[in-house]
Amino acid sequence: MDAGGGHQAPQAALANGSGGAQQSHLNGHTQNDLSQVLEALQAIYAPNSNNDTRRQATEYLEQAKRHPDAPSQGFTLANDRSQPAALRHYGLTMLEYSIKYKWEDFTVEQGTELRGSVTELAKQTAEDDPVYLRNKVAQLWTEIAKRSWGAEWLDMDEQLVALWQHSLHHQAIVVYVLETLSEEVFNREDATAGLRGSDLGRACVEIFTPAAVLTEHLPTRDKGLDVRCGEEGWLRRLCDNLGYCLSQDYQNQEAVRTMAVKTLNALRAAMPWIIPKAIGATQVVGTLCRALAVPVVELQLAAIEVFQAIYNRHHLNDDDFGELVWPMFAPESVSLLREVYNWTIADLNINDLDDQKYTLCRKLSELANSLGLFIEQKPRQIPESSDFGGMLGFLFDIMRHPSLVVSIPVLHCWTKLLRSPVVRENDTIKSMIAGLLETSCSRLIRYESLPEDTEDVTLQFLNEDIDTVPERHAFLGNYRRFCADMIETLVRWIPVEAMEHILGQATNVLQNIYRDQPPFSPQTFTKNSPTVLRVDAQITVIDAALKGYLKWLASHGENMQEDERKRSALEDSFEQWGRQMLQARFEDPEIARKIVSLMSTLSTKALGDRPAFALTFLEYMLTIRLADDTAYPLYSDAVKDLERICSLEMQKLAIKFANDFMNVYDQLESKVNEMINDPTTDERQRMAYSAFLFIIIHRCTVLDRSTQEERMRLMLNQVKDAWQNEEFAGAVTNFQSFCGILGMGQLPDFLSVNNFRSVSDWSNQPLGGDGQALQASILERSQQLPLRLTKTLLAATTEKLRDGTPAYDSAALLWAEAIPILLPNLLQLVSHAQAFNDIDSNWSQLPVELQQVIRRVLTDRFWQAGISTESRDDFFARVSGSKSTYEGFASTVRGTVRQIRESSYFILYSLTRFRDAFYGIQDLPGPLSEALFGHAHALTAHHLSVLLTVSTHLIEGCPASLRPQFLPPMIQGLFRELDRKISGEWSEVARQVAESGDNDNLTDEMKTESILRQLTYSSVSLVAVLLDSRQEFARADTESRRDPSSPPMCDFILATPSVLEPILLFCTSTIHVRDTRSVIMIVRVLRSLLPRFKEDSPIRSYFCNDILKASITSLHEPYFVDCQKELASLIAGIIHLDDTTPRSIILSLPGMADDHRVDRKLAKLKSVNRQDERTQRAIVLDLLSSIKGVSIHEQGKMVRAGPKKRTAFQEQYMSVDQPVGIVRGTSPGLAGVSDMFGGE
Repeated sequence: MDAGGGHQAPQAALANGSGGAQQSHLNGHTQNDLSQVLEALQAIYAPNSNNDTRRQATEYLEQAKRHPDAPSQGFTLANDRSQPAALRHYGLTMLEYSIKYKWEDFTVEQGTELRGSVTELAKQTAEDDPVYLRNKVAQLWTEIAKRSWGAEWLDMDEQLVALWQHSLHHQAIVVYVLETLSEEVFNREDATAGLRGSDLGRACVEIFTPAAVLTEHLPTRDKGLDVRCGEEGWLRRLCDNLGYCLSQDYQNQEAVRTMAVKTLNALRAAMPWIIPKAIGATQVVGTLCRALAVPVVELQLAAIEVFQAIYNRHHLNDDDFGELVWPMFAPESVSLLREVYNWTIADLNINDLDDQKYTLCRKLSELANSLGLFIEQKPRQIPESSDFGGMLGFLFDIMRHPSLVVSIPVLHCWTKLLRSPVVRENDTIKSMIAGLLETSCSRLIRYESLPEDTEDVTLQFLNEDIDTVPERHAFLGNYRRFCADMIETLVRWIPVEAMEHILGQATNVLQNIYRDQPPFSPQTFTKNSPTVLRVDAQITVIDAALKGYLKWLASHGENMQEDERKRSALEDSFEQWGRQMLQARFEDPEIARKIVSLMSTLSTKALGDRPAFALTFLEYMLTIRLADDTAYPLYSDAVKDLERICSLEMQKLAIKFANDFMNVYDQLESKVNEMINDPTTDERQRMAYSAFLFIIIHRCTVLDRSTQEERMRLMLNQVKDAWQNEEFAGAVTNFQSFCGILGMGQLPDFLSVNNFRSVSDWSNQPLGGDGQALQASILERSQQLPLRLTKTLLAATTEKLRDGTPAYDSAALLWAEAIPILLPNLLQLVSHAQAFNDIDSNWSQLPVELQQVIRRVLTDRFWQAGISTESRDDFFARVSGSKSTYEGFASTVRGTVRQIRESSYFILYSLTRFRDAFYGIQDLPGPLSEALFGHAHALTAHHLSVLLTVSTHLIEGCPASLRPQFLPPMIQGLFRELDRKISGEWSEVARQVAESGDNDNLTDEMKTESILRQLTYSSVSLVAVLLDSRQEFARADTESRRDPSSPPMCDFILATPSVLEPILLFCTSTIHVRDTRSVIMIVRVLRSLLPRFKEDSPIRSYFCNDILKASITSLHEPYFVDCQKELASLIAGIIHLDDTTPRSIILSLPGMADDHRVDRKLAKLKSVNRQDERTQRAIVLDLLSSIKGVSIHEQGKMVRAGPKKRTAFQEQYMSVDQPVGIVRGTSPGLAGVSDMFGGE
């Protein structure tokens, strides 16, 4: 950076804190100079200073740092022990500014002088200096080391060793330097260190590693690097120092205890990069065991962190295992681990928890996870002398800890251990099977659904460990997944014994579900009653067990005769148990629904060659008619849900057993028609029953082709007739008639007459008789549309349908006749259903206050995983309970329109299965694009996500030969609306955050932001598929339908500018959105495209101008600190594309007018190996660091959140793609960064 300001001294902004201006020079070291600095510092922190005074004081202090004499002035201030600590610290910041931003402008002599000042300050530090001053000196030492050590500065190690001899507080400075160098050269991507990465890396290896280890294991290293002092190296010195601290009175001497922790931290920083032989040669593991054995929790925790740093390394070889891993399996080490663990759980009381011991317990569990995974990796190499059984017992004990947070790392480990045949041979493991199975089964209960006041110690720990409901839900989902995985693995290992235990346990529970409980009553029905939760846990156990059985079935074969005997015996026991369950009648619809789903899995998967059981199960579903009672809405909804599940499971059976059901088709048809004609059967069920019969005819192979197609055509004629109905066709010609066919023609009048505008809480305002009648009419009229019939038959046709089979050919032939008939009116429906949300187009004639009511009617209530504080079931219960209110009426209106949209989307998606019959329609793309995207801007982000999903399927499913015809209007329309919506919504989020107060509704805002993140990421994922062939071919969901010989989609798009343009515009906008994951992905996609645009073209110009500007802007915003690596790499790649445009843009930036400096950096960038991405990024970050006078990589430090309560290890179990919350207040940023390019 420029020295700045010439030789003119900064103005003194203050006089006695009053804000008056004086002129003064800092060329000397007068007391007046120092007092001005002191006054400025006091003015900043004084509670009675006004904002203007603070601003002037800050400006003065910032200017002083830029003065040419700032280094000597700073040294004088910092070294004067008579001055206040705040003034001495400011002196250090003057030195820091010179080091960070003016180092390149110094001569060698000036650099040497500055280095001498810092080393002198390090020597002069005293024990009574504040810790933050000592740490600042150590930080300055490190900053200079990153810039000159190993080049001009060769005796640093000698100086460190000399400092090491002085005192504990001097040792603390050395340890700080060593730890920070390790972190910034190897573990973190520090931009300054990155510029000299290889030189600093070699120097670190040289001074840390014992000379004997270097000679033996790195004989070919560069021996000309003369930077080390002494033979032992810092790893040995640190271990010796730790041993010394442990031999002192560490419990009573805080300085010794603190030094031990700092030493452990320095060791932790070195462990990921130092060669393993050095760790072994210096007996680090043994020293750590000594630290773990001391009864001081902070030392034990620090020791475990070092262990984890060692054991998280990749690619340890067999010798390394012998020196670093297996010593932890020695009897004395295992005994130590168990003793420490037992100490942490002694007197464990959730109501009086010792936080330190509990934290240590959690950390021990993480260490146990690492050690357990080594057993999985190298089970045959564990030494004979190891206490293997003791280690397994240690893992077993931790898994059974009442805290699931302590248990989960080891539970996860067990799921992997049990997959190892070598591990399973161990006798100790065999003795633990019953306990492993019992623990896994008992913990599949849905703890999140238990009442908060339940006297269950596991639930109490859960509430103590995890504060938020969403995180608790995510964590429990992961925990149950591991339990189910354990059950699955155990069944796969010992199927007969495990299934016998599991089915016996389930029988006991299901036959005694109301023991010690009142009998079932619809009045008291809830989805989460204790009875339902017990049954749910048992069914989850059996589901997991069946998965294990099916995997055993697929893999058995070594002993065919024995395995076949076991298979037959197991199938007999499954069928016997299943028939026993089908003889029972469950009055609780939720329990019945779970039993039906389980029986379906049993029938279609485990008993797939036993059609007699399938017929028994089918009969069960046809006769399980629980009496509905609308007086109890929750119960009534559950009964309907049971009916829906039965219909779906019947269709699954029909697909699996089509030929067997065809043999009794006449009886089935008679029974089904009887139920269809039953007046109590609703329209949804009637269609589901018809689909059941359709599937049997379609999927059976015993009918001749002509008879089969004739019978299917008869059924499909219903679809064609419905779409050709003249009354219906006339009703969808315009928006008003569309509203009329739904009974909503007079909706505004109804809302006005019933005074919706004046009611604040719609959910508590009962709906009158006329409202309930209109509500019923809307629902009934929507049922008359041909959507459900079409959707049901399409689903029946395409479910589990494989391309190229006779069933597919028949379906494609028959639907090809229907597609041209239904599409025109289907597109009208889609268009009107989206236009319903478009206030400006269709409701603008209404008074403004009524428009606001319409907006509110269209505002969804939704439950958001990871955000909502109530459970999903509670949310649905609340919605169900408000049906006969104003909110219930609004829900009916918007829900009906949403259902029309989404049913239409499903039909369009299903039609893509018939490829050319759909995509080959000549005039389809334009009208389809207009119908889908014409009013898409009016949809919420949530609804646009659904549209994006169907659009993605439509685009990806297009045959290669039809891409030029079909894709351009589709991609143009989609990305136009995505760019418009996503950019606008992120701007609105930013506005709301800026204007909101502490008491605003955070949950609603977080829901909105979470959904916007999901939409943004889904959109970005589509871009990746369209522009990167690797992503396209990695998409598993479309793999089976892709022609392997067809060219990649990206070849077509990149060769078609009219299609590529809207995608690139969207990408440019997305670089600015506040979603790190999306920005990183879009930047990676853009980087992957750079090699395609080496030649001069409009696209290359767009990259070198618009995309470069967008990248630089985001690079300088504090929010994007976690994207800096990717953004810097993209900028580097763009600079390589063109010599002129990027240079002129960079020179136009504020603070970048020094063209010699810019050209020097650009030349360095061009000369660096293109494969060395870290160095390229470092050069870019260094080049752009002068914008606005703040280093880019410093900005992250301005806005970094405080330390998290949980480690990254723990966080992995508490998130399922957790959304990022809203940051409150005005984060410090760089004023005017967004205007860097003159407002373009």
